[in-house]
Amino acid sequence: MSDTREIDSCRLCGGKDLHEYIDFGAVALGNNLQEDPVDARAAAQYPLGLNRCGACGHFQLTQAVDPKILYATNYTYLSGISESFVRHFQGYAAWAEETCSLPAGSLVVDVGSNDGSCLKAFQDRGHKVCGVDPASMPADIANANGIDTINAFFNDEAAAEIKARYGLADYVTSHNVLAHVDDLAATFRTIRDLLKPGGYFGFEVGYFREVLRTGCFDTIYHEHLDYHHAAPLVRYLTALGFSIVDLSVNAIQGGSIRVLCRKDEDGSVSPAAKAFLDEEAGSVLNDEAFLSRWREKIEAGMAQFHQLLRDRADSGASIAAYGAPTKATLLMKMAGIGGDEIAYVVDDNKLKAGRYFPSSGVPIMPTAHLMAEPADVLIIFAWNFADDIIAKIKGKFDKPVDVVVPLPELRTVRI
Repeated sequence: MSDTREIDSCRLCGGKDLHEYIDFGAVALGNNLQEDPVDARAAAQYPLGLNRCGACGHFQLTQAVDPKILYATNYTYLSGISESFVRHFQGYAAWAEETCSLPAGSLVVDVGSNDGSCLKAFQDRGHKVCGVDPASMPADIANANGIDTINAFFNDEAAAEIKARYGLADYVTSHNVLAHVDDLAATFRTIRDLLKPGGYFGFEVGYFREVLRTGCFDTIYHEHLDYHHAAPLVRYLTALGFSIVDLSVNAIQGGSIRVLCRKDEDGSVSPAAKAFLDEEAGSVLNDEAFLSRWREKIEAGMAQFHQLLRDRADSGASIAAYGAPTKATLLMKMAGIGGDEIAYVVDDNKLKAGRYFPSSGVPIMPTAHLMAEPADVLIIFAWNFADDIIAKIKGKFDKPVDVVVPLPELRTVRI
């Protein structure tokens, strides 16, 4: 059985009119961090490109990698590592409770619950919670912390287990996961079946309009099968038997769309959501001139980033990086940088320390290594948390350090 399969029909509308939008070539899996540098440099690479559906406009990968390869063995992402992400979940839980009038004791289910950080916010507000996640390490952490978590892919069997334990859900949520799931249509149907009549489904996922607008291309990677915007989602969800209550955008993860819908039969769209759709229709998502220049914009930005680092390296400066997110692998490839420029990367996630980036073989160290041996130049690969990271390390070094944030716009801050 092949490790990849071609996506030959739209994952939302089922149409066959797919057109390649951008091709990044063969890229290693960003989460495939290895314990040996030789294995890291030899890590398997897979095609990474985007198609656009001519019928509904939905963006999606050209090839899908077997989800067992992506998640079952070597997945180390933990949502609770970022303090700003935890604060976001706390605000989200308060918003959902108020907007949906959730009474105390409501059952909240999180699809792709990771280490339980989101469910913890709901649990703290007096709700029953249950998570589902296929990655064993974060699921184990959640269960150890008292967040009931089923370690499995979300499907009809997992939903049946939730129903057997708790009954139907009042609220189903998901964060930065519905770009990942292999069978998107089945997942949406199962979520609807898991909800009580009149129950709510609220989710956040990367907003491709913001990716295009800001040029943050590195959020395109193999785990993200879909690149969402509102119009195709609304068309699909209303046909499935959801009403669209609200659409909004927030800054988390470099720009996410939040969708709130309710299980009913009328498939209505609220006035606020209609206004959002009207605004989206006039955005870069439908600007063919902008879309045709996007690859050129990426390459120009990465050439500038590469030159900045080469100039500093050639002058004898030491270079390190902060953050080992999945997106760093594509960023390094497009910038043409690796072990020749970057001595090491540090990360707050202890599960990543001691491993090596795929393809480049750059070592990942605990954050304490940076404090002990600060570099002259520090790249923030986790650029969506750049302000948090800069605030955390400012004043901690005995020499000036130039912090380089590559995206959304290349900038340098001396601390």
